Amino acid sequence: MDHPASLVIAWRERAAYVEQFGDPTSARLWRLAALDLEHALKALGDETLTLVEAAAVSGYSADHLGRLVRDGQLRNCGRKNAPRVRRADLPIKSPTRPGRPPRPVHQRDGGRVTNISKLTWRKR
Repeated sequence: MDHPASLVIAWRERAAYVEQFGDPTSARLWRLAALDLEHALKALGDETLTLVEAAAVSGYSADHLGRLVRDGQLRNCGRKNAPRVRRADLPIKSPTRPGRPPRPVHQRDGGRVTNISKLTWRKR
């Protein structure tokens, strides 16, 4: 199972299977669960993200995503100078393609730069 959307299909198939053996109540519950998951996935996909949030999700840089918005390849769901993109529209960087993979959250430094003078020892 690669994606949660495949659960919707699996649960509907399970509902049909259970119903074959005369258990309509369980089949109805599987169908309701599949419908709930389908609605949740749609709501998640419709969520809009800032370019920084979208960069963390997609693996592409915020600059690259901004360029895609400017070029019209990615729809802007926000304002002109404050773009937002739908989560469902995001391109996802493949981990098998060449290029730098996204850094894990715990390794990110937030863009801070350490002053080199703090790292050197001075003789007094």
